[in-house]
Amino acid sequence: MKMISVVLSVGLMIALTGCFAKIYPLPAPLDKNNPVFAPLADQDTLVGLAVSGGGSRAATFAASALEALADIRITQEGKERSALETVTHMSSVSGGSLATAYYAMKKPPKSVPVLGEQGLSPMYRNFFSDFKTAMQMDFEWRAAVRQLLFFRALNPTKFAYSFSEVWDSNFFEKMTFSQLYAREQSGDSPRIILNGTEYNSGRRLALTTLASSEFDYDFIEQLIKELKKHGQSGPVTPNNLAIIESQLKAAKKQFLPLTFDQIGANHQNLQLSLAVATSASFPPVVGPVTYGVDGKPPYHHIGDGGLFDNLGTESLTTLFLKKIPQASSRKGLIIVIDASFPFDASSGELSIDEKGFEVFKNDPSRIVGIMEERAKVYQLLLWESLRAEGVILPDPAHLMFVILKHTDADWTGYQDLPEACRNDFDKNKNVTPEEIKQIVSSIPTLFKIKTACHGALLAKAAQKVVAQKRQRIVDFLQTAP
Repeated sequence: MKMISVVLSVGLMIALTGCFAKIYPLPAPLDKNNPVFAPLADQDTLVGLAVSGGGSRAATFAASALEALADIRITQEGKERSALETVTHMSSVSGGSLATAYYAMKKPPKSVPVLGEQGLSPMYRNFFSDFKTAMQMDFEWRAAVRQLLFFRALNPTKFAYSFSEVWDSNFFEKMTFSQLYAREQSGDSPRIILNGTEYNSGRRLALTTLASSEFDYDFIEQLIKELKKHGQSGPVTPNNLAIIESQLKAAKKQFLPLTFDQIGANHQNLQLSLAVATSASFPPVVGPVTYGVDGKPPYHHIGDGGLFDNLGTESLTTLFLKKIPQASSRKGLIIVIDASFPFDASSGELSIDEKGFEVFKNDPSRIVGIMEERAKVYQLLLWESLRAEGVILPDPAHLMFVILKHTDADWTGYQDLPEACRNDFDKNKNVTPEEIKQIVSSIPTLFKIKTACHGALLAKAAQKVVAQKRQRIVDFLQTAP
């Protein structure tokens, strides 16, 4: 009976989607030959933060990781500054998009110093305290209440709007992309990319003030040129090369993200809260959000950015590859703030559970996770193979990656636990680092933090992993391009 009720609920939800679908109209751009937002100048050293999906777990970990990065002091051109001040771009997915948008719109302006004589300045201490508290709110309950109050029933599309309205009422205050661009233009915010997935084509949609031309790195053309060089004396024959070239060109568009200017839309007045909800929409529970230029077809159904890339790295990498050409004096650092749910976190439970359907109760995104794990293997294989060639991709001195993963924190035992977790453990028992890691790994993907201990563990894990990678970050930033 339990399974039947689940199936009926999902069926009702899908049926209601058709009855109460909502299209968000975006006006056509005033001038189709120019981007809605004018390009801005770049620095010689590009620093990007890729912020993963993972609901409130990802948002909480990201807020604490940003605070830990802010506390790193570096020296550039004889001046001391915070490592966080060097960040030029942020690319995010789902829960990471919530933290990214909050940081972009609520952080103190450029004129406020990040660092004080000891640690963070008072204004930044207050900012990060509010930031971490905001990311741990129970958004699910608040969104569910709105669904009931506005008679939205089980409609997933309307659920995306409910989350958007909750975030507006608590901190975004209906801020728009025009307001984001003003902060980016003045240097008060890094350039922001909130990633979604277009269900129509399976491509990424970059919700950003950046123009499509800034992502137009012709990776395929570079690869074909290298294959032609090898084809002069290697195993790639002219006939084989023609077939490979045709297949690569057919796949080219999947590497590049869509942007609103490409679909002929003006998103100046699009609210950031809805863009975050778009990036975070995970069917069949939430979303997708449907956009139409002037409310007319073709309609673009946009949902969870994690369906394409759950780390936010691909948009950022494409952007940096375009901006750091071969033999360039520029260099780039991409710091990946990864709080995605570990694929193997629930494998132990599955191995002893005789009810296979329970997997979807404990881990609803398991099917997507399996496909993502497979894609990661191929992605890593391709990246490392091309990096080894040293011709298509920059070497590590010009483009370096640093991974900050919440499950990589090194723990010691009971005394290392945050105060909020002490009562959850027996202090007389020898609590092992593996037990703490298991709890951190098992924090669920929800838009709420279930316990104060979970929030405190994520905050401390962020401090630890940043400390573990601190020297690599400092060395890269203090070395001249």
